[in-house]
Amino acid sequence: MKQFVKQVLCGAIVLCMGLFAYSQEVSSPKTARVNAQDSLRVVKHSPTAAMLCSIIPGGGQIYNRKYWKVPIIYTMLGTSCYFLTNYASDMMLYRREFINRRDGHTELLVPGLASLPDENILALKQTAQRNMEICIAATAIIYALNFIDALVDAHLYYFDVSDDLTLRWSPMLMPNPVNTSPSYGVSLGLAFK
Repeated sequence: MKQFVKQVLCGAIVLCMGLFAYSQEVSSPKTARVNAQDSLRVVKHSPTAAMLCSIIPGGGQIYNRKYWKVPIIYTMLGTSCYFLTNYASDMMLYRREFINRRDGHTELLVPGLASLPDENILALKQTAQRNMEICIAATAIIYALNFIDALVDAHLYYFDVSDDLTLRWSPMLMPNPVNTSPSYGVSLGLAFK
């Protein structure tokens, strides 16, 4: 008897919560109906156009009207290209130094590297080459993220990001696998408008 009273009280509480929880329908300007004569002026936002605009870094973001992302993209690309050129010039310097030492051209040696043995010059060249390759990969990844970001933003261009979310509570009656009496519960449903 005590178990039955507890289940009835829980069910009544859940039912009362469900009665007080409600949502309102608000029409969004993005989802409003368009007249037939005005529909000729509506231009559809195309993910393909955003991807094609992304061939130039930041073009897809400009097409999607996300102007604040363009300086971020150019800063990341500029930084990776700066380090790429820096490591490439270092690698070429160490490479020329090693080749000149190997061939016996002492007049072409760099005075600042004269105290280092050949093994260290080769190790410095390999380190600069590895860092250059990492910068090439970073530049390619940033460029690919430029495409992905523009494509995702273009697909979600008409997605409603307003604060209008609907949470619905409703009582739920579930079968109990242990015994034959039903179990009471609450069903929560989150709807995006």
